[in-house]
Amino acid sequence: MNRNFRISLLVVALGTASLSAGDFAVANKRFQEGDFAGAASTYEQILTMESPRASVYYNLGNTYFRLGKFGPAILAYERARILTPRDPDLRINLARARKDASVTDESPLDPRVNAVVSELSPNEWSWLLASAALAIGALTIVGGIIRLPLHWTRRTLGFLLCCIAVSATALYLRRTESSRGVIISDATAVRISPFEQAESTATLRPGQIIQIGAQQSEFHYIESPSSGLHGWVADRDFSAVIPHQP
Repeated sequence: MNRNFRISLLVVALGTASLSAGDFAVANKRFQEGDFAGAASTYEQILTMESPRASVYYNLGNTYFRLGKFGPAILAYERARILTPRDPDLRINLARARKDASVTDESPLDPRVNAVVSELSPNEWSWLLASAALAIGALTIVGGIIRLPLHWTRRTLGFLLCCIAVSATALYLRRTESSRGVIISDATAVRISPFEQAESTATLRPGQIIQIGAQQSEFHYIESPSSGLHGWVADRDFSAVIPHQP
């Protein structure tokens, strides 16, 4: 096995029900025994029964990678990264899956900017923004009751305002993540109109990132950030990174 790919499973499932923990152990055992199809099915079942967990998505990504299904593998890794953006093994595996699938991240941001705004999850940026705003409010109230040192107040206020500015900027730059998708089918056709019989103008690779637009019937209008391709893709051929709630 290539050293740049980590196949170890995340086996700790804290705070889950005993049934879910048992299913998680069964899925891990199937993976270790080489029953990757059975493991994938069990991980998928867990995700339909409970809230999303990074450990399940990570293991699911490993399973699909071993099955050679790069689209579903990259989708699972992308979903895990939303929850645990700083996991080093996850980053390595996602990079390896992209390399083997011959696709890129396709982020519209400069790589250095993307590295900064991706350091925290959207929820973490939101918590930082809210916490800094609340701290400013508390500082204002306390300052109105007791006399605080002026230099300390200025430094603290400056730090909190910086946190708010950085958090708000990161959330703004990541605003398109809610419409981000991953191609999961092989040789997905991009059509000029939302019909099966419509002419195909290009094909997309499994694992390729797209931006999801308007829906018509069983098709969505999509754009590919890197190639500039745009057109209609069947719903069966892609999945949103952030699953839509029914």
